Amino acid sequence: MRDAARVAREGDGARIDMVENVAEVLRFVLSDFAAALAADPAGPEGIPGELLFPDAYRRKADSAEFRATYGQAMRSEVAAATTRVIETWPDGQVVILDRAGVRDLRLVLVHAQVRYLRKPRWKTAPPDERYAKNDREVTSFWLQQLDRMISGVVYVDPAEPIVYTL
Repeated sequence: MRDAARVAREGDGARIDMVENVAEVLRFVLSDFAAALAADPAGPEGIPGELLFPDAYRRKADSAEFRATYGQAMRSEVAAATTRVIETWPDGQVVILDRAGVRDLRLVLVHAQVRYLRKPRWKTAPPDERYAKNDREVTSFWLQQLDRMISGVVYVDPAEPIVYTL
């Protein structure tokens, strides 16, 4: 099996065991996302606020005002969470996270998808485009699946532990 990850509850957090390929891909995604967050949002390597935080309101003006008010603080929190996740996982194929680490990783997995999603991401895809067609879309789907696995393990009754395998 080339791509495999196993997520299990560990204390109040999670343990993620990955094959080498999965660990390398996840480490690349996290590093790439951290670099993009650190880059100028208006530059070619940066992530504009409108992509990182899509419209929160029906009216564009209200959404723009929301991003102007809270966008930098939200970006800073996502960047800090990304840094914490990278520092918590120095190397190897195993990541052990406490509850705060799980929160950080889930925040990062959700936002890192912006590097791989179709644009604009908030529009519904036609029926024939609902399946991953290229590596970017597969990566986005994979990040979503890993997030679901972590959620399923952490937010269940610990008396009935669940182990998910990807």
